[in-house]
Amino acid sequence: MAEPGRMHSKGAGAPDYDDPKFWDFRFATGRDVGEWLNSGEALLDVVLSDLEGRPDFEGAPRVLHLGPGVSKLGMKLRDACTERDWMGSGIVNVDFSAEAVRIGQKAERQKAPDQAMHWLCADLLSWDHVSTLAPFAPFDVILDKSTSDAIATFSDRNISHADDLSSICPTVQKFLPSVPAVTLSPVEALALHLAPLTHKNTTWIALSYSTLRFDNLPFLAEYWSLRSRTPLKAPSGDVSSAAYTPEVFHWVYILDRK
Repeated sequence: MAEPGRMHSKGAGAPDYDDPKFWDFRFATGRDVGEWLNSGEALLDVVLSDLEGRPDFEGAPRVLHLGPGVSKLGMKLRDACTERDWMGSGIVNVDFSAEAVRIGQKAERQKAPDQAMHWLCADLLSWDHVSTLAPFAPFDVILDKSTSDAIATFSDRNISHADDLSSICPTVQKFLPSVPAVTLSPVEALALHLAPLTHKNTTWIALSYSTLRFDNLPFLAEYWSLRSRTPLKAPSGDVSSAAYTPEVFHWVYILDRK
């Protein structure tokens, strides 16, 4: 699969979510608060419950944290692992912003080797990048706090027999023999890239603002099944006590690797 790029028309003033330099600038200048949608505490509870419920779990969780940016969620997960006498070194934070990775790596330098999380710079829509995560796989849990939302704003991926197969994920190659070309939505491309890094019992836990984030995606459905979609009341902003504001919900998704 070719390196990702913007192929869609971009509205005036729309954020460049698909440009790592956009994020580098936000993180370097402190313009990003780090917590999209909410703090992610609900996700943390789900991740810990999932790990504790694994029959073969031995206190060394393998968690892939997608697009953490400067969120504190990964640190909270590692701290929760420490409280349970679990190792935190199996937590891998991956972001395509070099600045986010630099900040994360700096924060881990003072941690003991068995508690220091990994921070890697990789574009989740490039198989050449994602394949570098293989030494840490297979992961038990994928943690995704609105990263799928950001990736959903990227362009579709068009793959054909003319592409260099060495740069195409094996799970994507599977579809090529029967058709001359495949068009994947960015979330489907992400799901197919995650498949080789996981196993049958892997859980993908995601927080999204969308009620339809993983719906009607046939390529995703080849490898992932949606177990649940749970509404979570969104944090309220500063509004007048006299103003009526309808309730807004975010959604916690749990997907299982087939």
